[in-house]
Amino acid sequence: MTRPRSTALLLLLIIGLCSAQGAVSSPYDVVRNTAQEMTAALKTNRAIVQQDPGKLYELVHRIVLPHFDFELISRWVLGQYWRQATPAQRQRFTEEFRTFLVRTYAGALLEYVDDEIRYPPAPRVPEGANETTVHTEVVPKTGAPIPINYSMHLKPDLGWKVFDVTVDGVSLVTNYRSTFASQVRNSGMDSLINDLSARNKQGKK
Repeated sequence: MTRPRSTALLLLLIIGLCSAQGAVSSPYDVVRNTAQEMTAALKTNRAIVQQDPGKLYELVHRIVLPHFDFELISRWVLGQYWRQATPAQRQRFTEEFRTFLVRTYAGALLEYVDDEIRYPPAPRVPEGANETTVHTEVVPKTGAPIPINYSMHLKPDLGWKVFDVTVDGVSLVTNYRSTFASQVRNSGMDSLINDLSARNKQGKK
């Protein structure tokens, strides 16, 4: 599977990880119930978002992003360079990286919205546990099922948040960590941030 297709599938499942308002739902129920709801919404609005990708970006920003711990994701993606970055650099990187993921892969979502999503039986989360992994798999029209696993942690008063996604054995965090580390070593943190910003601005055109 090519990386763009894998990550598009990743983002499709990410869109399914919407909120459960009110009482904290189990991480498994959050994934399953809202994935079904959002898949239906994407199918209903297919023509609209095909003609205006900005509507799809808005959907992702409004529904998806509040339920991911992007500060933690950014911290792990940068690794040692997060500790070396200034608070302003950390904030800028988190914002640009979040936008970069949305703009890079949102446009491919509709190609995979008709794929089946399976939910293997969920193991019970131990009492008091604040981390777990939710296992799912996407069944494409052709080819073998693709496992997609969500690493989630429970934040007080905020519910379960995703801090990593693994698609067919490839971790989102690990994938970008190696790429970004090389750029920071060679050109510095500001260069990486400016590069992401330039890509995001180009995506708006």
